[in-house]
Amino acid sequence: MYFTNRTLPRTLPIENLPKTLISRDYLTIHTTSAIVDAALKRFNSMATIKEVARQANVSIATVSYVLNGTGSVSASTRSAVLAAVDALNYRPSYRGRALQSRRSMTVGLVLPVPARATDPSFGALLAGLSEGAAQGGYYVLLAANTAAQPEASLHGAWHRSGRVDGVVIMDVQSDDPRIAAARAVGVPFICAGRTPTAGAFVAVDGVAGMLEAMAHLIVRGHERIALLQPPLEGLLAAEQEAGYREALSEAGLVFDPALVVESGGSEAEGYAATEEWLAQPEPPSAIVAGTSALAFGALHALHDGGLRIGPDVALLSFEDTPAAAHTAPPLTALRQPMHEWGRALARGLIDVINGVAETQVIVQPQLIVRRSCGE
Repeated sequence: MYFTNRTLPRTLPIENLPKTLISRDYLTIHTTSAIVDAALKRFNSMATIKEVARQANVSIATVSYVLNGTGSVSASTRSAVLAAVDALNYRPSYRGRALQSRRSMTVGLVLPVPARATDPSFGALLAGLSEGAAQGGYYVLLAANTAAQPEASLHGAWHRSGRVDGVVIMDVQSDDPRIAAARAVGVPFICAGRTPTAGAFVAVDGVAGMLEAMAHLIVRGHERIALLQPPLEGLLAAEQEAGYREALSEAGLVFDPALVVESGGSEAEGYAATEEWLAQPEPPSAIVAGTSALAFGALHALHDGGLRIGPDVALLSFEDTPAAAHTAPPLTALRQPMHEWGRALARGLIDVINGVAETQVIVQPQLIVRRSCGE
């Protein structure tokens, strides 16, 4: 290796030089004194956390709190630190931080069943999770749940190998073996959904959401309201049924077990359950579907049965998706704040990793009124 006009110091990494200066065949650098000076200037001007702290007039620890999303920092102090970071073009060394803290600066998520993983709503949650993790200096590692590598064992393997510092557990169940396995091996975790035992979670309020959905139908005169729900081992499904029963009781309506069907999570199962209801002597006048897939299945069954959705049978989905606005008619649905849910999961998990009090957050769904209930 040789340099024209002057020699660069050995401490300057090659990757800090302009890529166009490095020959593909041999490490000969064709450059001029001005270009070398520019490379040296860029290398020597890399800001440090001390300089950020000095410019923001705060301590180094405060800068660390802001960048890691930890500690208690006022909004004005946070703004001052971020302004200093931008002004100095400061870039923290995550490799150095990982070596110093013995952390991977990565959180893990095992993708749910394929049908959920391709759902646009899940994509919004994942985007929020990635954004929240990045704000705390973390990356997100994704993996598939397979028979050869089930989720519970994957969490333990990740943690033992140092691949992740914590994990997010999706679609929590009433007796969830993943939670017990994570606790057994000491993996920090947070659940997307209420936990059956104590622990960190961010969950949608299933009871409140169902009460709002039922009120929307009851005030329109519906009394025979059917509930099409996903499997009850999921805690959100159990909350939905609790809200359904509470709404009937408050309205003075009798609970009819024939109007509640626990199905799977596919459109086909929603279609089949709706067909059975329509064959009854007294079919329901309204249907609440626990997921968007079940709602779409019910929608097709009502169309195929020659019924008008809204005037003949009202249909409401507990889960809103972009497609719900484009069905015929557009579906009235409960919108869950998926992006914010994901961000809250990331913030809560980082708190657990840092030994902060476990987060327990309930997010409220919002009723989006369209035209599937005769509005």
